[in-house]
Amino acid sequence: MQRAATWKHPDWKLLSGLLVAGLCAKIAISTLFLLPAGWLKWPGPQPSEAAVTPGAEGTPLPPLPRLLALVDKERQALVARETAVKVQEEHLTMLKKELEERLKELQAMQARVLEALEEEKRLQGEHNRHLVATLQAMPPDRAGRLLEKMEEPDAVWLL
Repeated sequence: MQRAATWKHPDWKLLSGLLVAGLCAKIAISTLFLLPAGWLKWPGPQPSEAAVTPGAEGTPLPPLPRLLALVDKERQALVARETAVKVQEEHLTMLKKELEERLKELQAMQARVLEALEEEKRLQGEHNRHLVATLQAMPPDRAGRLLEKMEEPDAVWLL
């Protein structure tokens, strides 16, 4: 059985291919950096507004007035935002008052309903006591016939 010959040296074809690919990449990168300005749009960070705001004649403003203009612009934006927040706060305050009034109305309505239920319960109790007294005063056979005509839960409760 013969053994396959093992290579003592690395694969020269692979190494030469990698070398050629690396050189091509280096040439491409060098070409990109050596192109005249404006040929490719640079995707990196752009200059800020403060750096490119020209004066009336197309020359940049001196640093202090340019900064003051930017600060004034920011202040105006903050004032506008503050005004919007105040309007929202007023609206929320109005809604809160409306909700509180509605809650008071609902609580008053709930109290009236509870009072009506208590009154109904009291009247039902009086009615039942009167009915029990009436049934006790009747002869047993007549009271039995009346209880048979009543609905079962009411009759059971009375007994």
